[in-house]
Amino acid sequence: MSAPGCGAATARSTLASDLPRSLLARVAGAQRWLQAIYRLDLELDAARCVVAPACARRWLPQGSPRTGVVVVDEGEEAFAGIYVDPADAQDDAAVLEETSHLVCLAWHAAQNRPVSRLQLELQSEIDRYAVMRLRGRDPFAHFRSFRWADGLGPRALERYVTAHRKGRRSCEALERRHPLRADTPSWLAELRRYYRAPAAEKWHHARLA
Repeated sequence: MSAPGCGAATARSTLASDLPRSLLARVAGAQRWLQAIYRLDLELDAARCVVAPACARRWLPQGSPRTGVVVVDEGEEAFAGIYVDPADAQDDAAVLEETSHLVCLAWHAAQNRPVSRLQLELQSEIDRYAVMRLRGRDPFAHFRSFRWADGLGPRALERYVTAHRKGRRSCEALERRHPLRADTPSWLAELRRYYRAPAAEKWHHARLA
């Protein structure tokens, strides 16, 4: 998969300019947070990779979530984008989660490294924690107050439950090691190492947390 600069997926569905500016601003803001936290150098403009939900569904299997990531395989290349249901367009947490998936896909593609759906979900749990802590909000709110989307199949539900559990363990461990505002530099350094770690190391980290 090539680094998702959008390409065909956007060109044949809808232009970013056709979507609400407030949504595109939220996506761009989420990308800035994530690239700053992890010091990621990516040729990605996430706001230009937003497609209309109705267009995204042309490529999505039945039962896909109302807001999510769409990947279009075009032979030797694949293109990725995110779609956001109007009901979620003002939800910063939902936008951050999907932008996290897109940024993570782009980074792994740039490194020629595979990434699983479970890894994407796990990383988004940690990303939401990291952004909320830096914004001075409760970084564990999304671990305590949530509900699973209706209509999830058993495999998808298992993936979300696993990522949620392992993500919470990892974030709680980070919080124990770096509890103070003065710990922010060491906290960020650990987050950056974790982001770049192989999948097996991340699972080991979660088990030890």
